[in-house]
Amino acid sequence: MKKIILTTLLLYFNCSYAANKSYSATMDNSLWYISSATPIQCTLEHPIPRYGQAYFEARANKKINLDFKLHSKQAMPKTGMVTLKSVPPKWRPGNSAEKIDTVKFHQQFDGYVTRQSAWRMLNELESGQYPTFYFEDWYNKNQITSVGLSSVNFNKSYNEFNNCIDNLLPYNFDDIAYSILKYNKNGINLTPFSKKRLKMIGDYIKYDEHISIILVSGYSDSYGGRHHNQQLSEQRATAVKDYLAQLGLDNEKIQVAGYGERYHVADNRDVLGRMQNRRVVISIKREEI
Repeated sequence: MKKIILTTLLLYFNCSYAANKSYSATMDNSLWYISSATPIQCTLEHPIPRYGQAYFEARANKKINLDFKLHSKQAMPKTGMVTLKSVPPKWRPGNSAEKIDTVKFHQQFDGYVTRQSAWRMLNELESGQYPTFYFEDWYNKNQITSVGLSSVNFNKSYNEFNNCIDNLLPYNFDDIAYSILKYNKNGINLTPFSKKRLKMIGDYIKYDEHISIILVSGYSDSYGGRHHNQQLSEQRATAVKDYLAQLGLDNEKIQVAGYGERYHVADNRDVLGRMQNRRVVISIKREEI
């Protein structure tokens, strides 16, 4: 009975620390650096020698968010479950490893950890621990592979990463992809609300290199002559384009069109309906990443 218990403990200990294949940076080559630091994205990277690259990434959003990606030089041949543990470094003998999570790595995709577990990984690194992934070797089922993140040289870059996160915009692309600006009768001037909305759009777009086109479409109600309303809709759209250009956006990506009395969205027979029809619609297109 004692032999069985001892064997079980040894197996558990070996699974916690040992693997047939191990990938991790050493004290001499452990490197952390910020590869992206803008108001819309913060990325903290860590090369893993002979294996690939690790990324922590936070993006502009209403909520605090964090993703971790583990990129292998060889794509995952199959989907499998992976155990993530916080492992003490070799110079801390006697400390035990703690399980952080069990995650699924999908075939042909990077390994992915998100939310609380990703934050826990950062916390363990800050404490000097090594977040380490353990999984069955894709080619040898009887072997265990480990991929660890070294905490050596981590804290300085982590401080920079936190400063970047603190400056992320509190909204994302979906929040500014579609906007409607309203106008007074015969008006072309931007209201304080419209200027604030355009400022939000400008603050986001000038940092997003994947924005392909900004469509600015002007409309009018049906009061007044058609020619006058057509000109009015064009003037409204052009004024928006000029304001976005003043904010630093690329003029070539902004396309303007005026539709006059066409495409009403409300009844022109009442005041509120006409107010809905006097509008500029901004639609932003983004390339697939």
